[in-house]
Amino acid sequence: MIQLFHVTKYFEGRIALTDISLRIEKGECVLLTGPSGAGKTTLLKLIFGSVPPDDGQILVQNRNIARLRRSDIPYHRRTMGFVLQDFKLLPHRTVFENVALPLIIRGLSIFESRRKVAEALRAVGMDHKQTARASVLSAGEQQRACIARAIVNTPIILLADEPTGNLDPQLTMEIADLFKSINAKGTTILMATHNRQVVEHMNGRLLRLDCGHLMADQGVYA
Repeated sequence: MIQLFHVTKYFEGRIALTDISLRIEKGECVLLTGPSGAGKTTLLKLIFGSVPPDDGQILVQNRNIARLRRSDIPYHRRTMGFVLQDFKLLPHRTVFENVALPLIIRGLSIFESRRKVAEALRAVGMDHKQTARASVLSAGEQQRACIARAIVNTPIILLADEPTGNLDPQLTMEIADLFKSINAKGTTILMATHNRQVVEHMNGRLLRLDCGHLMADQGVYA
């Protein structure tokens, strides 16, 4: 599903990731841990195709990202979802409009978009908020809307960058439960988190980054 072979990435002359090799199987839940600045966000961006590797190869669903043309990146992302810590919702747009954005970019019909948005919002318990503007949502509601936007295309792979970083403990567990239910339906999940509660609750395979190096595979957290 996802394979990295000796991947290295530099930013402004500094090594962000060095010699990273790993394999993630279809349907796995993988928790990526490590201190701030360890390279977690960079690794997710590489897999998503937001930045290219400086060395090494990245295969996602047998597609070599390093060889993709810029025009091919949107097609690469169609089977992936990305949940960000800082939400990135359009504040003056409704929840429906925010969640529908990936479908609009794909050119889906209004009828099909309405159906898929309704399903995604129902999955995260936000169907009653679809006409609310993003600016009036609580932090937990904003994160649920972000997850709905990430899954509206029924992604095969879901990437998440510290998705509970801005939430209180109760909301953190609710969001963790959402990811568990999404994973249980077959979606491969790679989540970056420094939250020990989330790691314990998700019960996935644990990988740790430190100063751009991937430590030994930690297996399933117990």
